[in-house]
This record gives sequence, C-alpha cells and structure tokens, in this order.
Amino acid sequence: MFIPRTLGQAEGGLARGALVRAVAIAALITVSLFAILAAPIMPAQVSLQVGDVASEDVRAPRSTSFVSQSQTDAARDEAAAQVAPVYDAIRPLADIRADQLHAYDQLTDDVSAVLDRAAADHLDNVATVAALESDVPSLVTSQAQQIALMSTSRWKVIADAGRTALDGVFATQIREEDLSDVRQQARNGVTEDLPQQDRELAGDLAAQQVVATVEISPDKTELARQAARDAVQPVVVNIAEGTVLVRDGDPVTAEDLEKLEALGLTGSRINAAALVGDLLLAGLLAALLVGFLARFQPGLWHRTRSLMLFVLALVVTAIAMRIGADRTLWTFVVPTSATVLLIGLLLGGPAGGAMAVMLAVLAGVMNRGALEPSVYVLAGGVAALLSIVRAERLNAFLRAGVLLALSNIAVLVAFSLLNQRDVAAVVQASAAAVVNAGLSVFLAVGSFAMLGNLFGIMTVFQLLELANPSSRLLRRLLLETPGTYHHSVMVGNLAERAAETIGADPLLVRVASYYHDVGKMKNPLAFIENQAGGHNIHDDLTAETSARIIAGHIRDGIDLGYEYGLPVQIIGFIPQHHGTSVMSYFYGKALREVGGNDKVVNREAFRYPGPKPQSPEAAILMLSDGVEASVRSLDEKDEPAIRAMVDRIVDARVEDGQLDDAELTLKDIAQIKEAFVQQLLGMYHQRIKYPDNVVPLERREQA
Repeated sequence: MFIPRTLGQAEGGLARGALVRAVAIAALITVSLFAILAAPIMPAQVSLQVGDVASEDVRAPRSTSFVSQSQTDAARDEAAAQVAPVYDAIRPLADIRADQLHAYDQLTDDVSAVLDRAAADHLDNVATVAALESDVPSLVTSQAQQIALMSTSRWKVIADAGRTALDGVFATQIREEDLSDVRQQARNGVTEDLPQQDRELAGDLAAQQVVATVEISPDKTELARQAARDAVQPVVVNIAEGTVLVRDGDPVTAEDLEKLEALGLTGSRINAAALVGDLLLAGLLAALLVGFLARFQPGLWHRTRSLMLFVLALVVTAIAMRIGADRTLWTFVVPTSATVLLIGLLLGGPAGGAMAVMLAVLAGVMNRGALEPSVYVLAGGVAALLSIVRAERLNAFLRAGVLLALSNIAVLVAFSLLNQRDVAAVVQASAAAVVNAGLSVFLAVGSFAMLGNLFGIMTVFQLLELANPSSRLLRRLLLETPGTYHHSVMVGNLAERAAETIGADPLLVRVASYYHDVGKMKNPLAFIENQAGGHNIHDDLTAETSARIIAGHIRDGIDLGYEYGLPVQIIGFIPQHHGTSVMSYFYGKALREVGGNDKVVNREAFRYPGPKPQSPEAAILMLSDGVEASVRSLDEKDEPAIRAMVDRIVDARVEDGQLDDAELTLKDIAQIKEAFVQQLLGMYHQRIKYPDNVVPLERREQA
C-alpha cells in the first residue's frame, strides 16, 4: 500500500504531532474502556437493607456463584467454638503435689499436737474445741467439735486415710473447672473401713487441699481457635437463574442481602477503589495498544480511517462482552472472534492478534477475573486468524467457522473437566460454542466487504473484482490501447510470480500491474507498444518534449484512477512504478542533440516525478515493468540473454537508489531476479518450426 515514508520519519513539529496523536488516541481508548468497565449494565432493581420486609418476590436474573462472607464467618466461629481451651502447667505437678501434701501434713500435725496437749492437761471438750479453732484456723467449728471428742490414735487413722485420698487425686493434672469433681473424688477416695462420720471428715480435710495444677493459656487458646477458623474454607453459594432470592413479605437477612449484592440488584454504591482499578487497567491497555500499533503497524497507525475502524470494533465488542458478562452461557455466545476475523482480514494479522489479546484481557476482567472466558476468547481469536489468511472465497469462512467451533468446544470441555461439571453443563457449553462460531462467521461474512468500503480499506473481494477483465477500466484499456493492455498482463504475471517468491501480496501486485499504465489511454500513440509499427511521433519531437509527454501518463493515470473509483492503494502504485528513475532513452537523445555535452542537459528534467516505491509490492511492480519491456526488445530470448537483461535492469534500479524505501533485502532481490528469469523463460519458450506442408498435431486433431 502507498504510505509515504514521511509519516514514519517525522521529526521536530511532526514528531510532536505524532505524540499528540498517540496521547489523544490513548485517551480516547482509556475513556471508552473505563466507561464500559465501570458502568453498571443492569440497573439496580431493589433497595433493601437487613431487616426490611420485601414487598415482592425478587428472582435471580442470571446464574452466579459467590463467596458468602456471613456464612463463612458463621462457619469459622462455630469451628473456633469447638476448640477446647489450651492449658499451661502452673508449676510442675510433683512440686504442687508435694506442697499440698505438706500443707495437709502440717494441718494434721497441728491437730495431733492439740489433742496431745488436751489429753495431758485434761482439757474439757469446750477448751479443746477452742484450742483447735485457735491453732488450726482452717478447721470449721463442726470439724473442731468432732475432732475434740477423738483420741490421738483415732485421729491419726483418719488423717492417714485423708492423706492417701489426697495423694491419689494428684496423679494427673487438675484443671480449674474440674476442681469440684476432683474434690469429690478425694472424698470418695477415703477408705470405707472408717465409720461414715470419720470418712466424711477425712474427705473434707483432703478436699480442702485440692488445688488446680494447670490454667488456661489465653494466647495459645486463641491461636488454636484461629487455626480452626483458618482451616474452614470459604462458603461458596451457587445461585441458579430464576431462583427466588427474597419472598414477598419475608424480612431480609444478611444472607439474602449478600445474594442481592452479588447479582448487582441492590442500590448502586460507588466503589472508589474499583473505579481507580478500572481506570488504571483501561489506561494500561490503551498505552500498550497504542505503542504496539505505532511501533509494529505503521500502515494502520497513520491511516485515520483504519485506526478508527480498529478502535470502534474494540469498543463495540467490549460493550457486547460487558452485556454478556457474568451470564453463564451468554459470556460464551458473544461473537468476539468475528471482530478478530474482520480486523485480521481488513487490517492485517498482527492487528487481529492485538485485538484478540485485548478482548481476552477484557473478558477476564468483566467476568470477575475468571480465567475460562479469557482463554476462550484468546483461543477462538487465534484459531480464527490461523484458519483464514486470505478470504478469496466464501469457503474460507466456512473452514474458519469449523476450526473456531472446535477450538471453542475444546476450551469449554477442558474447563468443564477441571471444574467437574455434569454432562448437561458440558452439552450446554458446547452448544454455546457452536453458536458463537456460527455468529462469528455470519457477522464476518456479512460485514467484511461493507466495512472495507465504508472505511476505505481494500478487500480481497475488491481486488478480485478489479482483476476481472470485464471491469470498465480494463475493458477500455484493452479496446483503446491493446499493446499497453498486453504489456500490463505480462507485467502482472511477472509481478505475481516474484511476489509469491518473497512472501509479498501476489493478488495486490497483479491488480496494480493491470492498472499501472492506464494513463497511457490519454495519448496512446505516444507509446511504442500502441503504434503497431506505424510512425513514431517522438521522431518529430525534442527529447524534453517527449519526456514530458511520457511522464504525463503518471498524472493522467492518477486522474483516471480517481475518475473510475479505484482504491487509493491501487492508485498509489501508479506514481511508484517508475519512481524517480531517469527516462534513459530520451536523456540519451538529448545528449546526442547537444553533441554529448552533459553540462548543457539537465538530467533531473528527465526523471519521473516519483515517489520511489514505498513497499515490496511497488518495488516488484517497478522491476517487472522494466524487465518485461526490456526483454521484449531482445532479438534472442534464450536463458543467457534473458538473465543478463534481468540483472542489468534490476541492478540499475538498485544503483539508482530506487529501492531504498521498499524494505527489500539482498536475498529478496536475488529471489525476484530468479523468479523473473523462470517466468520469462516460460513466456518466451521456443516452439518447433513446422514445415509448410505439415499440419501440427493439435490442428489435425481439431480437424
């Protein structure tokens, strides 16, 4: 395509203009994507709070899944409540046991001392009770009265029984909340050999010395309970489409409100953090996209209408994806691959790939960060691009549809297996995948040519139509300038072969070859191929006049191109097919006219207006045009002569700098030369000379 190099080599003011253009486009994309990501597609349907009574049934508009925070918190609190307290030893168990036994022994020894003194001093019962209460204050009055009636020997039996029972309960750790049970255990541990009253006394004295040996550790207990909370997985609530979320007349619970919020049915609330995140993401995607297009797709970047098509396709598709987001099947029905197909066919494969990546990222974001929609959109887009390189026939779209359907089904089945979905869900997803492929192909076929015409982008269908010999301009070229028409067809054959060899666009260069010399129709007899051996008008003209006439076919060709509505890309080949090369025949004639004095003749006056070829296809057309005309003039068209002429013509263009802007490598040029030679050998192959009295075989067969 004709893209002036100045667009890609701007400096100074142009560079600043390019920066302004990039910033403006990035801002436009950022604002558009931000609006799509942030704007709620479904308006709020209810305005309820916890405790409110619903005035009508509220049903789920779509299926969804979400993590219920209230149910998760309840489950975690329940798990924490099931955790028993964690205890720490107050002191080593042996130390506490020894201390408590020592305290018991001290009590019993004090009692024995009082009883011994009472016996020695012949104290009465009242005095003995008073002495016991005074010396052993831990005894209650009833216990002192009971002991005062005993002998020392009887007391020792009771004391020993109580000590044995006390020693037994300290065999294990004792918790604070178990003290009453353990003390009762001590009472029950007194031997039954004693009378009931003595057993109770021994048990009570032993129970008084029972203390806790462990205590609750708040820190460890809380850690254990937190671990139990953490072990509880979030509670996922699945809501099927059409489920009644809140019934008419029922109060709204926290769980009901969570369901309403998950489906976006509550009163809208501004989430500042989410808005900032959407803005940053939109800005990042816009910056990356603008950088990619400016760096790797200059042909698209510098054509405003092509860039407008790309941005418009992105925005429209993003809106469709936003509408289908979070709807289980609708997410996979939105025909995003149609956009990728259209952009790939109209603007090129790299642009289509960039569109696929952008849509895949947006699909994941719009569906709450889900991986499945992103992979689905990306795989479908790439499969569509790989399956249809050029849409020269409608069956190419059919092939693309089949491969797209298979790709969609493969992705959905893979994720269904990973998520352990049932068979019915897999069948539904596969049906959505097939519908997606069908819609994508239908939309691509229906809008491909229309969008191309609307945005001034040349499509394959246009090229095929232009290549038809019955088209108006080609028909006129054939009738008015048959020599030029034949020359153009021969150039087209050469150019197509060379383009295929180096990977350029063969159909584009063939069509451009057909129309590159249409300007000759304005003055057919000025060109030798249309003179049919008659008088050459240039024999009567000066060299400079002839040069102006010959160069005029460039201007005339551009005028005819616009008059007949040729695509601007084809018209761009007309001035490029000669570049700024010198009309060597007339320049040589001018030198002969002045006796060979090159200082008198201005060489630049004999150059074509240009520009030089700006693409590989334009360069191939220039070389094909020169080679075909030159080889036609050879007397002997054998391989050495053809190869020598091809080398001379191509090398002359290279030395003159005509291919400097065409982005051709030395390898490309070598391959083009070889393609020319092989094609010309086929065009000018030798035939057997038949004697006059021998009819060729094919003629005899026809007879």
